[in-house]
Amino acid sequence: MLPGDHLSAVRAFMQASRSSSFSEAAERLGLSTSTVGKAVSRLEGRLGVRLFQRSTRHLALTEEGRVFLEGCERAAAELAAVEAALASRMEEPAGRLKVSLPELLGRRIAAPSLIALAVDYPKLELDIAFTNRLVDLVEENIDLCVRVGELAGGGDLMVRKLGQQRLTVCGAPDYLARHGTPSRPSGLAAHLCVTQSRGPVAESWRFTESGQTRHINVRSTLSIADHALMADAACRGHGLVQLPGWIVADAIADGRLAPVLEAYAPTPLPVYALWPHRLGTTPRLRIAVDALVDCFRDF
Repeated sequence: MLPGDHLSAVRAFMQASRSSSFSEAAERLGLSTSTVGKAVSRLEGRLGVRLFQRSTRHLALTEEGRVFLEGCERAAAELAAVEAALASRMEEPAGRLKVSLPELLGRRIAAPSLIALAVDYPKLELDIAFTNRLVDLVEENIDLCVRVGELAGGGDLMVRKLGQQRLTVCGAPDYLARHGTPSRPSGLAAHLCVTQSRGPVAESWRFTESGQTRHINVRSTLSIADHALMADAACRGHGLVQLPGWIVADAIADGRLAPVLEAYAPTPLPVYALWPHRLGTTPRLRIAVDALVDCFRDF
């Protein structure tokens, strides 16, 4: 084995297996034939098996040698992949990145962190769009998107979970003082509710009760298509509302809204970043995904 260097011995073995000759392997490695031969012999002694069948003109791998070579080649491939990944991290993010974000979640949570990247990486070109519809990343040539909810098969997409979106039912303190606080989801039948406008479809609210997910139809007295306006209507005392916790967090913190039915909160919905597999992890995509992970860390 080369002095104190097991990896060098493995390298000598791999080169000898490719060349079928210690002398040719030595020439390619810039070493003496004796050094390569001794390295392989000491490696065999360490492993307790014979790696080559030797003759005066030819080297042939034994069965154990073939098994060891396959393992060495897999390890070398993994090392090369790690080196390539580290090299890509050193490249400056540049070029166009087309991003699709949900309307309110994107504007409030995700977009500010992505826009900040433009200051740190002037060669990065961001194209950010907001929509609540389910976009087709491949068909619409979108590089990165954020989705809320369980995924129905990722297809040829890479996925990274960013966080969870929790739903909260809350109402203004003065509303609760006038109408009381429901103790169970079934008690919502006696309350005014601010709901999301869905056309002719009646909205139901989700709860977890006795370990099961339940959908409760609520009496909508005010139907609004925008979550932010729904929260504002609830703050003004128009009724109870069920919204993602991040939308009403500030209003709850400053006392404009009070949470109710917390013991029946539904299972949170996952939030994911998705991108086409073909993009791999280019520097511009990597830093964008990292930025999303950071902004959703305390989500």
